[in-house]
Amino acid sequence: MITLVQLAPTAKNRFYLGISSKLFITFWLVILTSVLLSSLVTVQLRHNPSQAQANPEQSALLSLYINKLANKKKVNFNEVQNSFFRKNKQHLIIKKVTNNKVTVLRNRGLSEVKSYLENNELDNPVTIDFIYTLVTSSLPLTINEQQIQLFVASKFQRKRIVSWVNQLPIPLRVVLLLIISFLCCGLLAKSFSTPLIAIQKVSKKIGEGKLDSRITKFDQRSDEFGALAISFNKMAEQLENNITTHQRLLADVSHELRSPLTRLQLAVALAERNIGDTLEQQKHLSRCEAEVERLEEMITDVLTLSRLEHNHTNYSADYIEMSNLVRQVISNCQYFATSKNVTINLVGTINCVILADSKLLDSAISNVLNNAVKYSPYQQSVTVELSKIDEQIILIISDFGSGVPDNMIEKLFAPFFRVADGRERSSGGTGLGLAIAQQAITLHQGTITVQNINPTGLQVTITLPLLKAPLRN
Repeated sequence: MITLVQLAPTAKNRFYLGISSKLFITFWLVILTSVLLSSLVTVQLRHNPSQAQANPEQSALLSLYINKLANKKKVNFNEVQNSFFRKNKQHLIIKKVTNNKVTVLRNRGLSEVKSYLENNELDNPVTIDFIYTLVTSSLPLTINEQQIQLFVASKFQRKRIVSWVNQLPIPLRVVLLLIISFLCCGLLAKSFSTPLIAIQKVSKKIGEGKLDSRITKFDQRSDEFGALAISFNKMAEQLENNITTHQRLLADVSHELRSPLTRLQLAVALAERNIGDTLEQQKHLSRCEAEVERLEEMITDVLTLSRLEHNHTNYSADYIEMSNLVRQVISNCQYFATSKNVTINLVGTINCVILADSKLLDSAISNVLNNAVKYSPYQQSVTVELSKIDEQIILIISDFGSGVPDNMIEKLFAPFFRVADGRERSSGGTGLGLAIAQQAITLHQGTITVQNINPTGLQVTITLPLLKAPLRN
């Protein structure tokens, strides 16, 4: 049995319509449809001029001018209409009764009035309401041997732009509608599509490896596009930081593993060379064991740091009494401190509970405390001060070592960073302790800072939020 498969069209044959064009066409069709529908409704509901009793003021004005014109043998209607408009700020309309021809000196906005007067016979004085103007008629009279009828149109209540549009022929109105809607829809479509196109271009650059690309124009907007641009920039920044951290960590791990592996290879080679010499062979095998333990410790620390950096919500939280945890950490670290005749002194105690991962918090405090013991001189002491200030737990660990240069304090939490003078590789450790401590404290919504103290020594301050809820049994 043969199955026929229709291949999808290639990109070359596929018609592509961008988001800007789609938005423009959609908005334009919606506006045109809305305008057409509203025009139809307006035509159906258009106000029909209504007739009522003649307006007294306009009737009196007409009577005054009729009396003036009756005494003249020859009347120039254009001059009369101009004079009437200048003096009264109203329009004088003249209609020839014999042929229903209406003369309007200023035709702007009076096309509807003119059409109505030409198509309707008004034998008695009435006032016609056109909404935007009131037109009052007179009785027919004879001037210049012609039977005419005078009308007074009050000052327009309509805006000039509407009057101007009403004078245009229908084809020109349609063209004007198309032009205005075209421009408005174009601007609207551009305002929507430009931020999306900018985000698409920056996304493409990031995909090509340009991790420092950012949206620099639309992140200042106060609408949803501005919020989207800000979120995108934060995502790009976090992505750049993560990839940069990974690359730096990979380079640091490669560099740090090279030294113990080299020493391990050298120790194995020396052990093989001294197979007959038991003492020498044992010494080299012990060195191999030490280097393997160092490698294992380094790999464990790297995995711990990676887990803390990328699993920010994956930890087991429980209610912990802070004073008991600190005493336990001090007890465990005292074994190492005893080998250097260093004493760990606990100053202050508090009775409070926090919600935390006991293993991570124990590891963070232990790393800092062991670091302080490691770089303390022999027969000195390390001070651990525990206090509570403004709903926060403050833990300060101080040693009396040589401290670090001020320009290197910010680098202490970088993976594998070691200060050259007094804190070099020979002192042991993987260089990841403070980095792990910082990630663990940050995971608990706390902070950790370092500063030199006078006359000598280093002080590490850990701040953790205090749990307000009572301890659960």
